[in-house]
Amino acid sequence: MDYDVDVAIVGGGLSGLSAAITAAKNGLSVIVLERGDYSGSKNVSGGRMYVHSLKRLVGDKFKDAPLELPIKKETFEVYNNGRKTTFSFENKENDNSYSVLRSKFDRWLASEAENSGVAISYSTLVTNVRREDGIMVVESNRGDIRTPLVIESDGASSFVSRYLGLSDIGMNYKMENVKNLLGNNNFQAKNFMLGIKEIVERKAEDSAGEAKTILGLTDGIKGGGFVYTNKNSYSIGLTLKMDSLESNNIKSHEIIEKYRENLGMDGKILEYSAHLIPFYRYDYLPKRYDDNLLVTGDAAGFMLNDGFTIRGMDLAIESGMIAGNAAKKITDSKDYSDTYIYEKMLEDSFVLKDLKAASKISSLFGNERTFNVYPSIISNLIDTMFTVTDSPRENIKNVIRNEIKNNNISYFTVINDLLKVI
Repeated sequence: MDYDVDVAIVGGGLSGLSAAITAAKNGLSVIVLERGDYSGSKNVSGGRMYVHSLKRLVGDKFKDAPLELPIKKETFEVYNNGRKTTFSFENKENDNSYSVLRSKFDRWLASEAENSGVAISYSTLVTNVRREDGIMVVESNRGDIRTPLVIESDGASSFVSRYLGLSDIGMNYKMENVKNLLGNNNFQAKNFMLGIKEIVERKAEDSAGEAKTILGLTDGIKGGGFVYTNKNSYSIGLTLKMDSLESNNIKSHEIIEKYRENLGMDGKILEYSAHLIPFYRYDYLPKRYDDNLLVTGDAAGFMLNDGFTIRGMDLAIESGMIAGNAAKKITDSKDYSDTYIYEKMLEDSFVLKDLKAASKISSLFGNERTFNVYPSIISNLIDTMFTVTDSPRENIKNVIRNEIKNNNISYFTVINDLLKVI
């Protein structure tokens, strides 16, 4: 079997670079094909990274990683009709997650990959992937590469899977045009979200960061917001369900402008970006392996929201590391169709276990109650509790009962939704 490299990795983001570093450490020859001018050139961070996987990936080099601030405080904010309800939790000893600016971080991680012997080809657009005589031929604007194993790390667009006919999205939509996307009959809008992000300048004041999760500032569109504190800026953004955007003509930059104004932020806008985010429930995740192919990170739908944590970066790094180790086992066996090895390793890891555990609660983010009814109930309930008038105060149970009745939902529905949370 004649080929150019042991492993070709399409995409130089977190999962691709993690796979490359791991595969190189395992003695494999590796090339990363990145369409940007450098790793991170296409990223605007809405960034929070849980760093447990990164520590294992880079070891002692972790201290050199260009992270922003350790997240010490968690805040939930619910807005409804001019009212705001806030819940906060603070642990000053906690350093399991950091805010991060991806354009800076990914560039650093790419340099670590190159120091590990990984070749990275920038400004390389993969135009097709096909099988030929038992190996993969990766076609690009820089020529063809023949390899027995491809690791797909090209994000939610999953172009490699689409080239190979493994994705149900199809080849006829353009990522830059949401209308083209929604008009494609093969595209299932319920499985994706639109991420809209900005970096807003701020004065450096804190040595610890805060993560805010925000409901009620999306103008009726299903989705939520976030704010992360960086050293000299805020990462702010919204994640909006694509199926909820179908009937809404508002532009993404208009949505986030209004969001920023409602938050009272008036700092200089340093960066802006909008991109597609996977939003699959566990049972509907896309195919993660095929002959000669391993799929990682966003391309595999590895994004998790369990109501308390929003995670994608640690899942990307971990799935990349698993793919790099699986690549070694597959290469040693010389059976490049036996990629189920990767699936088994995923099943044994926290990646699939955590995605499965979060599957029930993630279904809540697909209904109107989460974004409209429950914020209204919470605000009305707390408003009543803290309001004193000439009228006798109502029993709290009666207030809850009346709120449920006024919003035309059943006790069974409320209890069923609550059970998904706990």
